[in-house]
Amino acid sequence: MKNAIKYTFFLAIGLLLLWYASKDVDTKQIVESIQQANWFWIIVSMVISYVAMIIRGWRWNIILEPLGYRSDTWTNIHSVAFGYLMNDLIPRSGELARCGLLNRAEHIPVDKLFGTVILERVVDMMILVLVVAITTLVHKNEVNELMTLVDGGKGSLLLILAIVGIVGLVVFVYILKKFSHIAFIGKVASFFIGIGNGIQSIFKLKRRVAFILSSLAIWACWLLMSQTMMYALPITENMQIQDTLFFMVAGAFGMLIPTQGGIGAYHYMSKIGFEVLGYSGAAGLTFAWISWVAKTIVEFIVGGVGFFIVTTKKIKPKPTHVESV
Repeated sequence: MKNAIKYTFFLAIGLLLLWYASKDVDTKQIVESIQQANWFWIIVSMVISYVAMIIRGWRWNIILEPLGYRSDTWTNIHSVAFGYLMNDLIPRSGELARCGLLNRAEHIPVDKLFGTVILERVVDMMILVLVVAITTLVHKNEVNELMTLVDGGKGSLLLILAIVGIVGLVVFVYILKKFSHIAFIGKVASFFIGIGNGIQSIFKLKRRVAFILSSLAIWACWLLMSQTMMYALPITENMQIQDTLFFMVAGAFGMLIPTQGGIGAYHYMSKIGFEVLGYSGAAGLTFAWISWVAKTIVEFIVGGVGFFIVTTKKIKPKPTHVESV
């Protein structure tokens, strides 16, 4: 019941944001624009989104190597795809879901897998900061306006969240160390030690260049996904790559809000991003709808197929752990 209430709450937030973004927009114009869409570019964008998942699955093995584990690359990819599907159903559940699926197939401990996923998120946030910095060089005034709309332009919300997060982490670690002699807390501490080992794998990477290039390639795919989707709509087909880069930043801020698949939050931030660039809110919502639906279709198809393949394949009888060199 608690989880049902939580998920319903986040869905309600998404629907509320969706209503707020759409209340002053002519929905007839949105429908007409979507009907005129070029399906060739939509399909190209959908293919690129899956390519990003393939690269993410391949990169996962690079992170697992220092931990002494080796996994089938396609099992990694299917697990990543399943994680995206779960995020569309239950906010922020995909990270643990894909770890559970890979654990089932490859017997790699969930705590270490989850640590590598946290590491991926940290790297993604670092690249997002880099993308924001690059975008600021091209669209300084627009980025300032966007930040003003999001957080009053002062960064106070981000600062408060950072302070609360750091204090909470310090208190949590203190409790684990102080009361680790208690059986339950000791098990929790052991689990988080495994997560810590997963995070620390970045300092022991054997293929650092491949890791960096694959991380950048994932973001390049996301940029190309957006750009090709721009070509699909008459109202956005002339948008330049630097404008798409700005839009991607705006959309990324929307995806930080934990709604199912970013529904509502992504649409709202897309509308704001387009308006800041001088386009109409209707153009932003049109793009948001067609790109969000296309993304969700891909995630449901490849995530469902990936789950079926992994769960029906013969489970290995022994762990795939190997000695690190």
